[in-house]
Amino acid sequence: MSPYIFGVILPLLVTLIVRNKNSPKRRGVPVETGGEPGLTIRNRRFESPVQSAWEGVTTLAELFEEACKTHAEGLFLGTRVILARELESGNDGRSFEKLHLGEYSWLSYDTVFDVVSGFASGLAFLGHAREERAAIFADTRQEWFMALQVLLLPS
Repeated sequence: MSPYIFGVILPLLVTLIVRNKNSPKRRGVPVETGGEPGLTIRNRRFESPVQSAWEGVTTLAELFEEACKTHAEGLFLGTRVILARELESGNDGRSFEKLHLGEYSWLSYDTVFDVVSGFASGLAFLGHAREERAAIFADTRQEWFMALQVLLLPS
């Protein structure tokens, strides 16, 4: 074998062997979600699974419900009314909209939970099933957030 071929092939082989040795092993736990087998993978730097602040809370819907129960009277979603709009142009010729906003109007956790529960009941009454798709087409507002929470509910 020519020394040139040996000088080219040997570094490639060493690189491939070292790369495969240093690749981190995937730490996964086999799970079955929704009837389909899968693998749950967590960050390899942490040996234990992620823990929840509340015992038994494992989904976003459960987290939302628990937060609403715990902080029922607390302020949750706040919005401000647009009092005036001005169109201003900058030195570079671009124009931008300047808004003058009023004071915040707040909804409590309890109020938001009641709205979400009512909205979910309305969807169920209209015949929307659990596995059916739904779309939210709205500006980023508190109503959008509440509609999202409805769709995250288990039933």
